[in-house]
Order: sequence, then structure tokens, then C-alpha cells
Amino acid sequence: LFWFDMNTVLDPMPKTPKILDDVFGASQLKVFDSLYNAKTASEVGFRLQIFETTSVDEAYAFLGKFKDALVDTIYMDFQAPLYKLRYGNFVTRKEAEIQKRTLMKMDFENVWIVRSRIDQYPSSSANIKKSD
Repeated sequence: LFWFDMNTVLDPMPKTPKILDDVFGASQLKVFDSLYNAKTASEVGFRLQIFETTSVDEAYAFLGKFKDALVDTIYMDFQAPLYKLRYGNFVTRKEAEIQKRTLMKMDFENVWIVRSRIDQYPSSSANIKKSD
């Protein structure tokens, strides 16, 4: 973007990717570290983009709001100049469409499906999430 100058951005750089996951607490850090270091196969899949903004403060405010309403992982990605909140890891577009309809019934507006790199986890750890 020729009109966008990173030297004029006033927002602090986000600590991305931001992962909200209530599964792990402080007592389980060793488990988390071992899972973080485990090799995962990454593939192209889909996520639901639920929000985007140019303000980091607004992104964090909506992140807290969405955390209470959603059960899967929410990822915050920064792609200048936007902070994007994306939800879930879906292998097929059909899975993403089913979840999109569910979110629309929960009064989420402006939800759309985006192609994204997703992680596939070994064995029964499908509910354990990592970001792109």
C-alpha cells in the first residue's frame, strides 16, 4: 500500500497471534510447552472472520466479548492496517459454512469464510489450538 506509512502508526504492535484458550491454566504449563513444541501438520483450510478494525484497542475489546460467546479458538491477526479476529480451524468449506450458520443464529453479524493455514493435531488433541 503506497499510502500506508508504518512510521506513522500510533498503535502498539500486537502480541500476535493471540490465542484464547481456556483449556490450559498455570498448573498445566509443562503440558502446554510439550504441545507447543510438538510437530503439527499445517494445511490450507478455513476460518471464520468475525471482526476487523484498524484499532488495536477495539480489537482487544471485541476479543473479550467474543471469548465469552464462542467455544473454539479466536485468532487475532495483524495484516496492515487491519487487526482481524478469526475463529476456528475447519478442514473443509462445508464445516466452515455449518459453523457460520450457527454464528449467524447467535446474532453474529458480518461473518465470512476465509481461506487460511490451519494446524492439524495428532490423535485426540483436536481441541488444542495453535495459531498460523
